[in-house]
Amino acid sequence: MINAVKIVWEQILYFPLIIRMAKYGDQSTYQNFFLGQAWKIFNPILQVSIYFVIFGLGLRNIASGVSPWAYAAWLMLGMSVWRFMNDAILSGSQSIKKQIGLVSKMKFPLSVLPAISIASAIWTFIVLALLAVYFHFLSGQGISFRWFTGIYYLLAVIIFTYSFSLINSTIVILIPDYISILRLFMSMGMWISGVIFNIAALDNFVGDVLRLSPFYYVVYGMRDAWLQPDKVFEATFCSGTIIFWSITWFFLLIGSYLHVKFKKNFMEYL
Repeated sequence: MINAVKIVWEQILYFPLIIRMAKYGDQSTYQNFFLGQAWKIFNPILQVSIYFVIFGLGLRNIASGVSPWAYAAWLMLGMSVWRFMNDAILSGSQSIKKQIGLVSKMKFPLSVLPAISIASAIWTFIVLALLAVYFHFLSGQGISFRWFTGIYYLLAVIIFTYSFSLINSTIVILIPDYISILRLFMSMGMWISGVIFNIAALDNFVGDVLRLSPFYYVVYGMRDAWLQPDKVFEATFCSGTIIFWSITWFFLLIGSYLHVKFKKNFMEYL
């Protein structure tokens, strides 16, 4: 508990530094690209566009009267949450291993490195979420009157992503092969979280299990807040909330414990 409180306080104390380092890191990463940081926007848009063409215009029956723009908004909002989580978790999990030398020069806590990755990935969420709102208006619908609850889900995503990245960042150093397992897990996460297809259609045991996952909770929670009420999601909201925050708290406690215990010996494992 003490370790977790200390880690959280470090994020608050060094928040201005986290923002500055995220901005500097983006400039450094894309400085040799002709379009520069615009690739952070174009890349996720191109990916979502491909999924929309295949699943929205190809496999879905548009002739049934369902607006393709409504599906585009639904897809993009879900993808905005997922791409943010995926990019932040994979980057944050390797942040300490890749940038531990930077800390020795600038003298700031190792625990802020995963947070810098999260701050860098937030632009993906913002761009795709705004596009989702635009397509939602094109479909002839308005934003849900409960849009402000989306702030809660965004905070939930950030806290969960940091907690998961913190525990992964230590495991990756102790067990280098773990990053391959994590990449495999995250590649499956997009499908089991229901980003592309509606999990409500799975009216069986598999669907019941997927609807209790933390990924489903934030993806469908954001859709429920911004687009339109989701009765299936709301039916599992209470149990999903308990499970989500229990998992998040568990990751934060274990991640903080492992981080504090091994951070003095990280250089020995690298």
